[in-house]
Amino acid sequence: AFACVCEHQSFLQWVKDQRQLLVGAEQMMCAEPLDMKDMPVLSFRNATCQMSKMIISVSVVTVLLVSVVGVLVYKFYFHLMLLAGCKKYGRGESTYDAFVIYSSQDEDWVRNELVKNLEEGVPAFQLCLHYRDFIPGVAIAANIIQEGFHKSRKVIVVVSQHFIQSRWCIFEYEIAQTWQFLSSRAGIIFIVLQKLEKSLLRQQVELYRLLSRNTYLEWEDSVLGRHVFWRRLRKANH
Repeated sequence: AFACVCEHQSFLQWVKDQRQLLVGAEQMMCAEPLDMKDMPVLSFRNATCQMSKMIISVSVVTVLLVSVVGVLVYKFYFHLMLLAGCKKYGRGESTYDAFVIYSSQDEDWVRNELVKNLEEGVPAFQLCLHYRDFIPGVAIAANIIQEGFHKSRKVIVVVSQHFIQSRWCIFEYEIAQTWQFLSSRAGIIFIVLQKLEKSLLRQQVELYRLLSRNTYLEWEDSVLGRHVFWRRLRKANH
C-alpha cells in the first residue's frame, strides 16, 4: 500500500508513466489519504495537487493583502477620518479662530499667556483647546478631527523641547499637515517657545525643514519682545 499524497507526487506520476513496464502496477493500492484508501495508485490525479497549491497560494496572498490593508488603515486612521471630514464639512463656517497643538507640559504658558492675550484681547480670538472644548464621551480621534481641525480657521503649533519629545504632539502636527493639504489653506502658525537645540530638532526632519523654510514666531519674555510677539501673532491669525 502506498501513500497517495502530494508529497509523493513525483513517484506516483513515475508509476503512472511506467505502468507498461511495471508488473502489477494495476494492483498497487493507496493506503492514505482516507478518501483514496483502497483505490488504485494509477487513479491518482496531479491536478488535485495543483489545485491545492493554487488554493494555498491564493489564501496566503489574500491574508497578506488583508494584513497590509489593515496596517495601512490603522496607521492612517486619523488621515482617513480627516479626508472623510473634509468631504462632509467642506468649507463651512468656522467656530474657532485657531486649534492649538501643544505639549501638556506647556499648558501653563498656553493658559496664562496664549489664552489670556488672544481671547481677552481686542479683537478677541476664540481658540480650540483640548482641556476645555473637546466634547466629553466622544473618542479623542473624533474630537481632534471634528472639533479641532474642521471647526478652526487655522492651527497654532506651540513648539518646545517637550513638544519635540512627545510622539503624540508630533502625530497631531502630522495630521495638521494633512489638514492643510486637504483644505488648501496656509493655516499653520508656528510658535517656538524657547531656543531649541538643533540636534534635538533634527530628530523631526520635516518639522526642522519647515521651521528652516518658513517664518515662525519666537516667544521672548520682555516688554518689547512680548509686544512684538502679540502684534505679529494677531496679524498672522487674521
